[in-house]
Amino acid sequence: MFGIAGGIAGGIAFGLVFGIMFGIAFGVIGTVGVGGGVAGGITVGVAGGLAVGLVFGLASGIAFGIASTRAYYLVAHLFYVWPNLRGVAYPRHPVAWDDCCGLPFPGLCRLLADYARDDKQAAEAEIDRLIDTYPTQRHEALKARTLLVAEDSRTAPLSRLDLALQSLPEGEKGFLRAVPGLKVQVAAIAQAQRRLDAVHVPAFREPLAAGLLREIRDFHGRVGGLRYPLNTAFREAALAWIAVAERQLRPAAQVFRAGDSVERSQEAFLPRWPIIQELQGQITLATGCPGLLLYGRRRMGKSTLLKNLQPFLPTRIAVASLSMQDPRVFASLGQWVGSVAGCTAEAAGMAAPVCGDLGGLFTWLGTLDAALASDGRRMLLALDEYENLDRKLGEEVFARDLLDTIRESIQRHRWITWLFAGSHALSELAHAEWSSWFVSLRTVELLPFSEAETRLLLTEPMRHSELWQDDEANRPRFDGAFWGEGGIERIYHETAGWPHLVQLLAERAVYLVNLRGLRACTLEILDETIAAAIASGDAVLRQLVYSESRLAGEWEYLKGFRTHAFQEPPADEAVYQSLRLRLMVTEEDGRWRMRVPLMRRWLRERG
Repeated sequence: MFGIAGGIAGGIAFGLVFGIMFGIAFGVIGTVGVGGGVAGGITVGVAGGLAVGLVFGLASGIAFGIASTRAYYLVAHLFYVWPNLRGVAYPRHPVAWDDCCGLPFPGLCRLLADYARDDKQAAEAEIDRLIDTYPTQRHEALKARTLLVAEDSRTAPLSRLDLALQSLPEGEKGFLRAVPGLKVQVAAIAQAQRRLDAVHVPAFREPLAAGLLREIRDFHGRVGGLRYPLNTAFREAALAWIAVAERQLRPAAQVFRAGDSVERSQEAFLPRWPIIQELQGQITLATGCPGLLLYGRRRMGKSTLLKNLQPFLPTRIAVASLSMQDPRVFASLGQWVGSVAGCTAEAAGMAAPVCGDLGGLFTWLGTLDAALASDGRRMLLALDEYENLDRKLGEEVFARDLLDTIRESIQRHRWITWLFAGSHALSELAHAEWSSWFVSLRTVELLPFSEAETRLLLTEPMRHSELWQDDEANRPRFDGAFWGEGGIERIYHETAGWPHLVQLLAERAVYLVNLRGLRACTLEILDETIAAAIASGDAVLRQLVYSESRLAGEWEYLKGFRTHAFQEPPADEAVYQSLRLRLMVTEEDGRWRMRVPLMRRWLRERG
């Protein structure tokens, strides 16, 4: 406005001078006489000159002021900020290419902030330029810087909010005077979050999380009394912080568990429908099933499947399952006989018989078979970790008569289906010719999760739990967005669908999300999860990769993947077959790579 006022003042001065000069000249030249001419000329000339001069001066002053300050750009500016912000078009805004705009543009700060959403780097550079070299736009640029800092703080970890606000401008005028006090309040929030991060016991975390939430809510109320843009920008940021604090007070349900067999009512569980359907088809064969081998590598979910199988089969099929790792089962043959008789009687709803030897067990199984046939029912008798039977044969705790008894039962008792579950094929067992005893066993192979199964486990982990059957709204679920963009696909890729490893990564990711008070996984969370899994899953990865490399040259071949992503298949036929059987490798263009990237990471770092 200084330019407009100066232009008007100059125009008026010019008009007065012009009027006096014109009046004198007119009076001298006139015929009325020198005295009268001068008097009349001055009177008329000055009066007329003043009138003309004022009008001319006012018009020229306004025109000069508008031209010198580029005030006419205000009309164009309106296009950029109303009715919607058009930050993407900012490079064509007059401020972006004309350094002589003498007036500040209202709302330029919001336009610059919107420009940053399209091109953050260019917007940051432009804001710096305006602050450093453009006095008339400096205040709006400082407001824009404040808006961007506040927006970035919405997604910053609460423990680092004080660092996120370091670039917030300060000053002695306007809204800038309140910035130091605001930083002190935000630093208190960051410190409260750091105290919470240092505690991992839920009982101790809860009061700290509640205190953090109160701190942020108090800040949200106080900041509303500050001047724009601090009030609106940081009230919005505080709402995002409140959401984070509330999630820490009520964290995501930790239902994933990488450990022993899963309990479907309380932990993430996925029924393996193709396997269940195949088992059901075999069990219900009209002529009776010649026995089943449920084969799957370690940590593939065999025990979990058997433990949770009953609810997914028709009610006319009873499941009796016995783990051969239970010390109450394999200490002696008598214990094993009594355990088999007891679990089958319980599954059938019959009184437990007294059996002390194989003859007594065989008699009982005949009685059970007849009862099942009479009722139109069938039974699946599953021996989990059946390899221990072979080990006990080698230790001579069991006699080979045990295998004869089982084979005879398979052939005679058609309403009872024997199932052997383990991580070894019959040909891998060393202490008896299992293949000759059970040549007719039908193998059902349990493979890793498909990508679709992995997604289902990660998004609907408690779908089959009965705990929420009357409270469906609160059943724990994780939508795809919780795992971040491409998060599910990355977990599947790193684990190749190996069930235990999927649970391992999911468990750690949920823990870190809750610890940081985040809404969802981020790329950084997944990176940290995968790195931590090498240590937390060391025992399992070592067992799968190293401990099961029993053949000469097998471990040496796998070690080659430390430095090479691909290798030629091994020349040794036994090693070749073992590595394929163990699902350690997959083939691409005639060369081999490790099937599970997480296993290769372990191999490079700890193998």
